[in-house]
Amino acid sequence: MKTICSFCNMVIIQGSLPDDPVSHGVCNSCYTKIMTEHGFNLQKYLNILDAPVFLVDEDVNVLAANTLASALVKKPLEKTRGKLCGIVLECINAFLPEGCGKTKDCPDCTIRNSVNETYKNGTQITRRPATITRKNGVSDAKTEHLLISTRKDNGIVLLRLEFSAAG
Repeated sequence: MKTICSFCNMVIIQGSLPDDPVSHGVCNSCYTKIMTEHGFNLQKYLNILDAPVFLVDEDVNVLAANTLASALVKKPLEKTRGKLCGIVLECINAFLPEGCGKTKDCPDCTIRNSVNETYKNGTQITRRPATITRKNGVSDAKTEHLLISTRKDNGIVLLRLEFSAAG
């Protein structure tokens, strides 16, 4: 994945292939300028990004999300903050008595494992295939395919989710 600065368009990380998908970040120069000269509005920055993204902590709690992520999960932003990602995405395991991250299936969760790997090693994950079984109404469930991308910036992981047609 190629990463470019959202403000000056400088390439921060060169992709390995010419047609690599583009992610956004902030170069050191723009980061310093934003923080010292302009102040910083995190929500405004997240909404500049052209994909659904969540900022998550190492327990996969949602710290912030952009409006595309809010639309993806069909919840207002204030209903996502402070919630575990499994609850926000309505993973069926999150609603079991053990809860998100604690069921017998959670050790195999691609979202949780990708976030944990990125926190632990700083490894950037690019479009890793995943499946999630989501609540679909009161008693139904629907399996969906996703592509997971993660990147660690200043101790926070940016989690990008793309729903895909097939796994």
